[in-house]
Amino acid sequence: MRIDRFVRRLPPEPEAASADRDRADANRRVRAVVARLAQARPDVLRVRDLRRETAGGLRRDHYVFDHGGREGVRGVLLAPAAERGPWPAVLVCPGRNATLEGVTGLTPPDHPDRDVAVRLAGAGFLTLTLDYGLEEGSGDPRLGARDPADVLDGAFRLAGGSLLGALAEDALAALGWLAACPDVAPDRIGVFGHSLGAAVALHAALLRASLPGGEAPPVCAASHLGDYATMIGSSLAWNQYAALPSILRHADLCDLYSALAPAPLQVQYGLADPRVDRHEADRAAERIRKAYAETGAAGAAETRALPMGHGTGVAEAVDFFRRALAVRETAGPDVPAAVVGFDPGDRLRITDLVDDALASGRLTLGAQGARLEDLAGRWLGRGAAAVSSGSSALEIALRIVGVEGRTVLVPVNTFFATAACALRAGAWVDFVDTEPDGLGIDPGALRAALDAHEAAGRTVAAVVPVHIAGIVSPALEEVLAECGRRGVAVVEDAAHALGSTWRDRPAGTFGRLAAFSLYPTKVITSGEGGLVAAGPDDLDRVRSLRDHGKRSFHENVHVAAGGNWRMSELHAAVGVTHLARLAEVTAERRRLAEWYDDHLGAVPGLGRHTVPGGCVSNHYKYVAYLPEGADRAAVRARLRAAGVSLAGEVYDTPLHRQPYFAESFAGRRFPGAESFTERHVCLPLFPGMTRRQQERVLTALREALS
Repeated sequence: MRIDRFVRRLPPEPEAASADRDRADANRRVRAVVARLAQARPDVLRVRDLRRETAGGLRRDHYVFDHGGREGVRGVLLAPAAERGPWPAVLVCPGRNATLEGVTGLTPPDHPDRDVAVRLAGAGFLTLTLDYGLEEGSGDPRLGARDPADVLDGAFRLAGGSLLGALAEDALAALGWLAACPDVAPDRIGVFGHSLGAAVALHAALLRASLPGGEAPPVCAASHLGDYATMIGSSLAWNQYAALPSILRHADLCDLYSALAPAPLQVQYGLADPRVDRHEADRAAERIRKAYAETGAAGAAETRALPMGHGTGVAEAVDFFRRALAVRETAGPDVPAAVVGFDPGDRLRITDLVDDALASGRLTLGAQGARLEDLAGRWLGRGAAAVSSGSSALEIALRIVGVEGRTVLVPVNTFFATAACALRAGAWVDFVDTEPDGLGIDPGALRAALDAHEAAGRTVAAVVPVHIAGIVSPALEEVLAECGRRGVAVVEDAAHALGSTWRDRPAGTFGRLAAFSLYPTKVITSGEGGLVAAGPDDLDRVRSLRDHGKRSFHENVHVAAGGNWRMSELHAAVGVTHLARLAEVTAERRRLAEWYDDHLGAVPGLGRHTVPGGCVSNHYKYVAYLPEGADRAAVRARLRAAGVSLAGEVYDTPLHRQPYFAESFAGRRFPGAESFTERHVCLPLFPGMTRRQQERVLTALREALS
């Protein structure tokens, strides 16, 4: 068998290595690719068993851990016995043939540098080492002479994963556990790895950086450098489980190291290492240093060619961690206004669904759109149709009501599209003030507006309540009753409110029709898209109007003047995957909101908006109020300077002050909406947000308002 003729077919220049791409963007893409290919879910180790002893001046804790991916993971924690923490910590990822006992000093090391965890602990670091569970000669008669790592990797690959992905998931869970450990300084955690362990350490660090708000920890990697085509292909020096499946389509090994920037990095390689091609290692080292410099982190990456074989420069590793984990003033990662996050499993599911759509040849109004509608219908308890946007959903709903030439009443505090959709449907628009508790339409102002239009002989065709920030206002009951008495249709703008309820009834089920947005900033997204919720007769008309008013998808016969408001199958694939997690997403948002509720009092002068009783909000936005007289623009600027971005207001300019409407509504006052839009802010809140990030938000607010 001629292996070389296959090796030559490997892609020589992965996409991420292209020199004409922005380095920071390339690094972001590499981290995302690693997360997708590794299929590792973030989790934290859970302790099943613990036994503690002291020997040789070190505290030695013997653990058995479980986490979402594996059960019964053995680990050993070492810490200086004569001192008290919290200590800087290093997660130690040993090489393929190292044993947990040899690395942690339970047995004499079989090589002088194998007891790296002991030597790091002796230098003042807490260390945690996990057992891979890959021992050869385990006694399992099914293995025969086969390497258990080969068998496990084959089993993982049958399911689309890899052994490296599973080991990196263990290491990622260990980093999470260390960050929560009271003996550890949470902002002083590094990762060491040798050989296969270096691959594990590298990938765990990239996975950590790919989490929302995540940062890569300092990494020291020994005896794992070169390019994949040489390491695994032509030199035959490495096993396949040292790399992720199909990674070379996207990035080479030096690109993975580069994607850690700006985290401190030391890569060691031996001048006498038979498994490392010296020429390729030198070339890769130069590329890593250059890539770090391109991100403004020159000097943070060091590559060390050492006089050793396939080993570890322990003294160099100790020195690196002393520098990288020294006490430094840092506020932690910046806090973005919002994060749209899909974990690696979701991204793989989306890829599979998109592939199904491409293979079917039907790229709109197909199986994925139908699945999305079915999922939405189950949540709402009424039918739903997928459309191209939340705006098209609302316009279709108003066209079905028949608003052309008549008036539509909308709250003066809402997104511009609420009014614009009515205008495009041929209606006249008037505004109604909002009430402060639920941020919905003020029932008294609605009655006054309906009376005024009736007295002037103008017909009000529809009222459009908006569930601002995901809150279903208790005042909606009065609005519905008033509209019912007068025979006025109610169309809900539920763009913010998928997953919210009022008295256990879902938002989007109160009006004749309802419109939802699946825009990227919303709680659930399809990229671009929306949903119309309605009864069976109206739903048939929705499906016709979204497709140019066709009688059916298969007939070029038009019964109404509709539009091109279809959702593509590619967008539906994203929506199906994300909507399946609605319960999980809203539960996490509620936990984050509850933490803000409990701690916002620590910011003098800042008030919070209390969600009314009976409403369970999805917390699309977390609303708070600045002190009277505070300059919101100045506060936002101070927060940005401190690394905290506020989410967009809901909203900062009421519709009667928007330039498009300002002349027509000159002199009109809406005191409820004006007070709200001038004073409120929306705090960052998104799935994956960490406690440390929430604490940073409150710290920045205290300083900005002091």
